[in-house]
Amino acid sequence: MQVTEADGFEVFDSDRELIQSWIVEVIEDEYQNSMMKDMILPFFANAKAKKLRPLIILNMFRTIYGEEYNQNVRDKVKHLCAALEISHNASLMIDDVFDKDIVRRGKNAFHVEFGTFAALSAGYNLSAFVFDLATRTDNHQIVREIGKVGTALSSALFMSKDLISRKRVSREYFMDLLYRKTSALFVSCSKTAALLASDDEQVIEAAEKFGEYFGTAYQLRDDVLAIIGNKSDLGKPPHSDITNRFQSLITIEAMDLADEDQYKILREFYQLQKDRDPELIQDILIDTGAVRKVAELTLEYVEKAREILDGFDQSASQQKLHVLLNKINFNKYNSELFD
Repeated sequence: MQVTEADGFEVFDSDRELIQSWIVEVIEDEYQNSMMKDMILPFFANAKAKKLRPLIILNMFRTIYGEEYNQNVRDKVKHLCAALEISHNASLMIDDVFDKDIVRRGKNAFHVEFGTFAALSAGYNLSAFVFDLATRTDNHQIVREIGKVGTALSSALFMSKDLISRKRVSREYFMDLLYRKTSALFVSCSKTAALLASDDEQVIEAAEKFGEYFGTAYQLRDDVLAIIGNKSDLGKPPHSDITNRFQSLITIEAMDLADEDQYKILREFYQLQKDRDPELIQDILIDTGAVRKVAELTLEYVEKAREILDGFDQSASQQKLHVLLNKINFNKYNSELFD
């Protein structure tokens, strides 16, 4: 089932308002007597935050369970949505410190606004709070899944150092890191929603695979846009991944596809740390066909996710998940990538 781009993101307005109210509610309740409250709340109130991960939870839950449920179930969905959105944002606070990113969603990153110590303290504190929220679902499997994603995110932070080192990263290493850094959280969102909605193992497994394919496509799309996108797409200056010598699947593919001269330049830039014009590196990544190859792989993962989604009964929420999948595209750059 293909939902057209014309459906747009406005179909999520009411869902995002609901999710936002839930997150503000749980943070105000938890941090009402804490000096961190006034720092943390604006970070979660940023209108540019897509709330993508809780949108997956809410709509996957409704796809499986149905649109009608009582207050007790609603409270469990609320705490699950809040837990995984807070987990995601806590990881961003910490990652931005180590990645030296100074902009987040068009505003100063948390550590730029409040300092490195505050960012790390808030990030670790929120990460611990996530487990409290998880227990409120009264489902030990959900608590375990959220524990697994916490482990994945923390290990990704350590492993990410190799993406900006002199080492040449393998495909296997990068894809493992991609799973830990991004896909694991998507898996957790989709799978925990299914665990809350059903005890059918096939349904839960399908939701898990949907999250994995969605998360993989989402990160690969970001990596492509980091090479060809503009500031409005990225929320950060263009070429920052190149200037930071960040190795991705694109650089891995480019080194395999490059001719002798191109390979020499890439090796000197990424492994030997020699200065090169970022636009020259960008041109090589594009000219080798590496960017196109990863863009095509991205769309393959989108289609895999879509096939799984079509296995669920059609509903308003299932259709919203299709809309989310549609957002992983290169429509703006089709002529540049595929012509």
